[in-house]
Amino acid sequence: MQKSELWIGLVEVRPLDRKAYGAAGAFTNIVTWACDAEGFRKKAEIIAATIGMCITDVDEAEPLAERTKKFALNEEIDDMVLRAESNPNAIVYGTFHRYRFDEA
Repeated sequence: MQKSELWIGLVEVRPLDRKAYGAAGAFTNIVTWACDAEGFRKKAEIIAATIGMCITDVDEAEPLAERTKKFALNEEIDDMVLRAESNPNAIVYGTFHRYRFDEA
């Protein structure tokens, strides 16, 4: 059994009720505890469902330790990590970068 660790990824979400949300979708970073990419996606799906969204894509999902070897974390992600570190059930999402229209 793999050990759970903090993971981070860029997640694309679409609203279940597009009119109520006022946009076609959004991108957000998610930080959560997982053992692998599949576990990360499952956690992202849980949080998306609780806010009336569905996952359409997960990009760059990887252990946080790997990400920090390549890039410095910005203030928002640092805060997300701090909130998730002490809670093994945490699923923390960042700012939603909304887009209004689907690509043609």
